[in-house]
Amino acid sequence: MAQETKIVKGGFRATLALVVSIIALILSIAAYTSTAREEDLNARIKGLQTSLEKIKQESARQIDKLQEETANTLERLGKAVKKKEEVQE
Repeated sequence: MAQETKIVKGGFRATLALVVSIIALILSIAAYTSTAREEDLNARIKGLQTSLEKIKQESARQIDKLQEETANTLERLGKAVKKKEEVQE
């Protein structure tokens, strides 16, 4: 009788191709989730930048107001001192 030939479904090349495709799938999933996290992070950064800009504008207004009030107070104090000096003379 003739020997039967063994039919191998797959083999080393098929197994190697399967392993490489699984690794590629894992890498693509990791890249996709990384991209999603990066987009969320970019959105949070933009939100923080806008809130920081608002805070910066508000503090600039408050500083301007404080400078104006200080100037007015110093001017009134200077006038009061001059009046006292004139009265004493």
